[in-house]
Amino acid sequence: METRTRSAWLALGLGPVAAIIATVRQVINGLWWPYWMDDVLVGVLLGIAGWLVIRGSDSTRARLLCAAWGGMLLVLWGSTFGHFETLPGEGYTPHLTLISITMLALLGLAVLGLFWSLPTTQKPFIGTRPPKDKA
Repeated sequence: METRTRSAWLALGLGPVAAIIATVRQVINGLWWPYWMDDVLVGVLLGIAGWLVIRGSDSTRARLLCAAWGGMLLVLWGSTFGHFETLPGEGYTPHLTLISITMLALLGLAVLGLFWSLPTTQKPFIGTRPPKDKA
């Protein structure tokens, strides 16, 4: 399986799940909707981009997938480190530890998905120059 296809399947699964998790977390914290609406939009965009790349991996769809992974990475980056900023300084709280591990895992999956969605030399994007032969 090509890495871009792996990235698309990961996007199709992770996009809606990450959007729902981030939204539930923000609603529980009582934030106003403009502060968490980007989570929903990026999750939907990631799911749509993954679905489009699974249907056919052309240049535009692959670039949309890269952009969607970049957006998801930005959303998860801010959400993860915003969560770490609010952790209590003392005491052991198992539910916060589980949330922290889950958010770091989602962040790692977003990095992996972005890495897999980048172009490779196996199938270059349409419209790019072919690699030069070494003389």
